[in-house]
Amino acid sequence: MLEIVFLGGGGGRWESITQVKGTGGFRIHSEDITMHVDPGAGALVRMNQLQINPWKTDAIISTHCHPDHYTDAENLVEAMTKGMTKKQGVLIGNNSVLNGNSRFEKGISTYHQSRVGERHVLGPYDKININNWELAATKTKHNDPETIGFKLETEDGLIGYTSDSEYIDSLIEDFDCVDFLIANIIRVKGQKVPGHMCSNDIIEIVNSMKKKPKMLAMYHMGMKMTDPDSEARYISENIDIPVVPAKIGLKIILENKNCRFDYIKY
Repeated sequence: MLEIVFLGGGGGRWESITQVKGTGGFRIHSEDITMHVDPGAGALVRMNQLQINPWKTDAIISTHCHPDHYTDAENLVEAMTKGMTKKQGVLIGNNSVLNGNSRFEKGISTYHQSRVGERHVLGPYDKININNWELAATKTKHNDPETIGFKLETEDGLIGYTSDSEYIDSLIEDFDCVDFLIANIIRVKGQKVPGHMCSNDIIEIVNSMKKKPKMLAMYHMGMKMTDPDSEARYISENIDIPVVPAKIGLKIILENKNCRFDYIKY
């Protein structure tokens, strides 16, 4: 059995500042490994709120160099390495987060990167193995041009994460046949914005797949997404699978390629 726990479902600078929906990323927990994905602002505070132990972190991935996806990564590295006393754990990022580029300075310091056991810089379609999981980076179209999403193959099922991207055709093929899809949907139906998806974009993507996910989580919801529950119902009615907005404490249980959800009380 595998659990995915959301430390919020918000995205964008306004949500990072106000913390209405939370921008702490999400955790993937199994008996063998624990991974933190996109630890943005508030990740450690939300973990404390939900009584999740940050010391029990084996891998960290930051998909691009925007603050709502990396701000708390250095603190998580310090937890993963037992206060920087042990050279251990896996740090994964795109090029801009780990190396910087002409547009962005690196989001995680050279010092913090030097203390991990493994460091991986991924571009689209690169693959790595983490314990018994296989992670394959996917393509995006975003303000950070080196942004990646990923597919994560586990014994309990195949997880897809779009990260931040506007609609591109490759999203259909990349996430076809995943069991559970986490889709970054910043705006409601019809409100397109460069570099991001709105509800109609994900409807088109899922309905174009040969095999749809069993469940979809709405993630990275912006300030103008004022009624996530209503928007989730709209998407669900148009793709004919369960859709749940990623509120603080949402827990997805993935087992034998089947999905169900619950909430951590706090």
